[in-house]
Amino acid sequence: MTVDKIHQTIYFLFLVCFSIVSNGQTTNRILNISHIEALKQDFRLFRNNIQKSYPSLDRYSDGNKMETLFDSSYASINEKTTDLTFYKQLKMLLSEMKDGHLYCSLPPGLETDRNEKTLFFPLKLQFIARKVYVISATNAQIPAGSEIKSINEKPIDTIITELLKYIPADGNIQTKKYHILNNFFYFYYFIAFDESPTFDIQFKSPDGQLKNSKIKADLEQNIIGPEIAAPPQSLLDFSIEPDQTALITIKTFDPSALKGNFSDFLETSFKQIKDLKLNKLIIDLRGNSGGKDTYGSLLYSYLANKPFRYYKNLQTATNNLDFNQFKSTVSSYNDLQPSMLRRVKNNQYQLGKEAHPNLQLFQPNNYHYNGKVLFLIDGLSFSTTSEFCAIAYSHKRGDFIGEETGGTYEGNTSGVQSEFTLPNTKIQVSFGTIKYEMAVNSVAEPGKGIVPQHKVISTIQDLIERKDVQLTYAIWLANQK
Repeated sequence: MTVDKIHQTIYFLFLVCFSIVSNGQTTNRILNISHIEALKQDFRLFRNNIQKSYPSLDRYSDGNKMETLFDSSYASINEKTTDLTFYKQLKMLLSEMKDGHLYCSLPPGLETDRNEKTLFFPLKLQFIARKVYVISATNAQIPAGSEIKSINEKPIDTIITELLKYIPADGNIQTKKYHILNNFFYFYYFIAFDESPTFDIQFKSPDGQLKNSKIKADLEQNIIGPEIAAPPQSLLDFSIEPDQTALITIKTFDPSALKGNFSDFLETSFKQIKDLKLNKLIIDLRGNSGGKDTYGSLLYSYLANKPFRYYKNLQTATNNLDFNQFKSTVSSYNDLQPSMLRRVKNNQYQLGKEAHPNLQLFQPNNYHYNGKVLFLIDGLSFSTTSEFCAIAYSHKRGDFIGEETGGTYEGNTSGVQSEFTLPNTKIQVSFGTIKYEMAVNSVAEPGKGIVPQHKVISTIQDLIERKDVQLTYAIWLANQK
């Protein structure tokens, strides 16, 4: 997808966390309207924009259920509704819409409290198969590798269930939500359970003993402080692993983040594979949250052994788009114009094949590779990355290793984002304007990501010791006859 503020997961979450913790009211005295009416005005604008211009409201959610949720959320606004409560309502609604490209910030006026006053859960955690571990020894009382069993007498499974309600993700995918919690558990715990000066923790120590500890809450700046330095890793890398196995690492499809030319990198890499007559290839797409959508089709052209299609269909809910944002100079689109949109029914417009390069029929690249391919994926493999994986999976081009991708197999809703600010709370909302449908074979269970044939999950000890068990397994599998 085109690069937007949410395709980089961490950047997205920092924006979300920019302002989170005041219970202050939006009074809007200048307009002389009540707090209740101010919130209701904002909610009506939020609902109207979503229902009018968002093309995928019923893609993975039940339309009638969403109508009921909108109605009940609006009716629940009363004199006790704070800005934070209102924000939580919007977050839950966005989560119910099941789209990982949806974005919602908190009012900018609450930033000061977040930066200076609010205390959060201080431990850095890792989520593995609905179990939660301490990933680094930030508190001497609870060593790294300990499994958290409860917090303030709430079982950890109950806590997880509650926190997941606030995190938007594609379809019914859970893996990306857990990756978000790995980095921002403290934020979502606060959203769900409010501020607490201390936390009573029950945990199982690495030696198996069940223990209890009381720890103090801390400021965000101390929780997200400097990490233990990890070995630097290039965003684009080509190497030859043991037994003549080629490894291509692509950590982003974002051209603004890449120092080199992506097209040149692919051509050089696959030419070397061809020149050296290598017949085993691993493509590492873990942590790649997406970027320029034409990079996905370009990459697959080096793996294709026959002509292929990439996008099956592109749709929008309105022909009233900001067409300047669809210019070829700032997006992947071919200077989208109103004449390229064809109305197919109410609130549904189909883009013509001339609108986007990925709607054409592609041919295999001159340096296309015919050998064995393995793909490394995880819950942060999202957007453009999931699109590429869907095409490769549908064409049975190789086996996938790791965990389910964060983006759905059928396609996502993104492209150029529609952004608006609610006038009273100043909450910023963003959603994709284009519904993407991939040219893939149908599956029995829509709303899932690309599920790997080889599920390989790191243990907490693997992570602490920085063991790359997925890559190790891929190299071993590549060399099996």
